[in-house]
Amino acid sequence: MKQKIKVFLAVLAFWSALFIIWEWWRSFPRVRIKPAAKVNSMQEGVDSILQQAMSTYLLPSVSVAIVKKGEVVYLDAFGYENLDTKDSLTVDSKILVASISKIFTALGVAGTLQKSGISATDSLAALGLKDINTSSLANLQFGDLLSHTSGLRDKNFREKIMSSSKTQTLHDWGVGFQKTPHTTDYGYVGYFYADSNFDLLGYLLAESEQDDFSTLMQREVFASSGMLNSEFVNIWPIEETGITGYQKTFLWKRIGPKKIKFQILPSPSSGLVTTTKDMSLALSHLLKGHAGAYSEALSWLDTEDEIPLGFQKIQLLGADWIGHFGGQAGYSSLLFYSNETDTGIFLFSNSRDEQGFRTEIAIQVLSYISP
Repeated sequence: MKQKIKVFLAVLAFWSALFIIWEWWRSFPRVRIKPAAKVNSMQEGVDSILQQAMSTYLLPSVSVAIVKKGEVVYLDAFGYENLDTKDSLTVDSKILVASISKIFTALGVAGTLQKSGISATDSLAALGLKDINTSSLANLQFGDLLSHTSGLRDKNFREKIMSSSKTQTLHDWGVGFQKTPHTTDYGYVGYFYADSNFDLLGYLLAESEQDDFSTLMQREVFASSGMLNSEFVNIWPIEETGITGYQKTFLWKRIGPKKIKFQILPSPSSGLVTTTKDMSLALSHLLKGHAGAYSEALSWLDTEDEIPLGFQKIQLLGADWIGHFGGQAGYSSLLFYSNETDTGIFLFSNSRDEQGFRTEIAIQVLSYISP
């Protein structure tokens, strides 16, 4: 019996050693960028904060855009978009911003529907689509979907396991979802965050306009704001996007790749590929409010509590900030702006945020530029 235990422990130790060697081989050490010893300008000060954050949080890269009083006062990137190739992340690198996509889907929905005289309090039946009008979703309001109060939910873990792992087109997903929508238990219709709300909006918009969702967004949102390097992708991965997401491994101070897989493409909820420079343009227009490229869309999205439908609100440094977090697989980002301080910030890293580094870095940067 003792001999069997010894053999078992030896085999276990052997396979454990192999696993550790494999993890070490496929992972990477922290990216080291030494902060400047002396800071002589705001640019250098923010540079130093970001470089130190990369070491503290084991980030392969980080990029930031800051808009203040109508001007882009900071725009830079550090580190690598891919640790294998050592390709540097730049402000023009194509990046995934996950749920920040919802802001732009909301703007696209608003801009399109207001031209048809449809308001956020109208029901989905206002689109006049036969399939939706005969489904259980017909009486939902557009505002319900935009505010995550529709009672819809995403697939749970068991449902994902039982369903096909193949990526669906937005059209095919929408056809199936409106027939058998996933809803919350016990008829709960309070706030329940779900990507399905925005994916359904994107599907309905494309169907009503008889156009591809990506093309609609290009026309309604990106072209008017000068975001020429932004798109809701129809395929993934794409050749010109060499960026790889990462996460911490169980090995001390090492990170490994974390791949992303889209269930739907294009994905109105999380499929926006953009650049840090384009996000600075978006911030500029959002801060201009009703004087910017998004003026009509923002008016359509207005609510009594002054948080536009489709946006999130947080408190930073004693002020209200409006925008959205983005986090999926090995990619993390945030985009928020404050009308009180006339400032906006965008932050991206190709690293999974398990420590809250997005908010911490944003607070450090904003505290530094507005002492």
